[in-house]
Amino acid sequence: MKSAFSWFRYRSAKMNSLYILCIALVYCDGDKIFAQDFQVNIPEIEGIKVEMGESILIPNSESALAFKFADGRIVVGQGKNAMWSYDGGYTWRQGPEGPDEKVAIDLGNGEILSISRNTRRDTENRFKVRQKRSKDNWQTVETETGQVAMSYVSYTVTGGGDRIDGFLFHHGIIKLADGALKATMYGNYEGDVELCDGYPPELGQRKYRTVVVTSNDNGRTWGNPVLVAYDKMLGRGIPDDHPLAEAGFADERIKPTAIVPAITQEGFREADIVQAANGDLICMMRTGGRNGGTLNLFPTPMYCSRSADAGQSWTPPAQVADRGVCPNLVVLNNGIIVCTYSRPGNWLIFSDDHGVTWQGAFQFGTTRDYNYIEEVAPNVVQVYHETVENGAKRVRGTFFTVTREPRD
Repeated sequence: MKSAFSWFRYRSAKMNSLYILCIALVYCDGDKIFAQDFQVNIPEIEGIKVEMGESILIPNSESALAFKFADGRIVVGQGKNAMWSYDGGYTWRQGPEGPDEKVAIDLGNGEILSISRNTRRDTENRFKVRQKRSKDNWQTVETETGQVAMSYVSYTVTGGGDRIDGFLFHHGIIKLADGALKATMYGNYEGDVELCDGYPPELGQRKYRTVVVTSNDNGRTWGNPVLVAYDKMLGRGIPDDHPLAEAGFADERIKPTAIVPAITQEGFREADIVQAANGDLICMMRTGGRNGGTLNLFPTPMYCSRSADAGQSWTPPAQVADRGVCPNLVVLNNGIIVCTYSRPGNWLIFSDDHGVTWQGAFQFGTTRDYNYIEEVAPNVVQVYHETVENGAKRVRGTFFTVTREPRD
């Protein structure tokens, strides 16, 4: 099958503060031509300029899972269908299996670590996790068993119905300047009883909590879990003109925001973590989205928490978008943080103040599958996402250039 990709873009006059991009995807199969059109509306974003570039078909790939090595190589997909790029995502060719877990990190000096999702109970307060490690830039790989120390842990029921002994890794992992690794996990402690909203109670699926664990030996052992989010969020406070304030309600409670019960469908899970340019840690979390078929259940907000002390404490989670499964973060060379997320649709959102505020959310695709993102050149990202073309699932890498602009 021959396929060709044509990209048409025009910038309209300002209409409702939006710039409009029109995309035409054209596929050729013999004498047959198929087209799929989708209009992408990139809003005006204060202080940020976003330009959409070429969208590259990644042939043979069945998964958008992406990993970028420190030397610039990118691998997309899993197993025998892994596709590799050596030129920043423009061309792709089949190669060996890459790090095929969502949790993977280049530790430097050729050492790569890949961690499986599920933990297995070893003792009352210790869990095992299957890992892969390479010390020669993934030329050779060895399997090992990592250790996770956590107390008062209950089992975790996943969205797919699996019952896991302990907490789950997902995809968030970073290395700090002092060598410590920080990774996100989600699951349940003893005493967590609240069930997921909108789910049959027979599933026994409880709302999750997100924690960050630490390793000081390059991921061989993990521990010191710190709670990021469970059942509280940053919400509305009591304004000073409210009758409660006028009636003499406690002064410390009279403020525009307050910590209130969280609005979630599933609790907090599938968190990513990055370090902002100012040193703060940023944790972005899913709270819903596993819906049946085409059914969409809202609200399922995406939340962000920040840490100014290397993950020892976290701000109350704040809503940043109305949806978002498997949020993926990247900090650009210019300090802007870009987050891609999905379900329903494929989306991007941006922060130019180290994760304090988020703006400019727009949809660039129509599927409900997970997206992944890498910075492939200074201030240029490639987003890896699934599409449906001629009735078949395909994976594409779409370029976006994200630069700073003077604020008014």
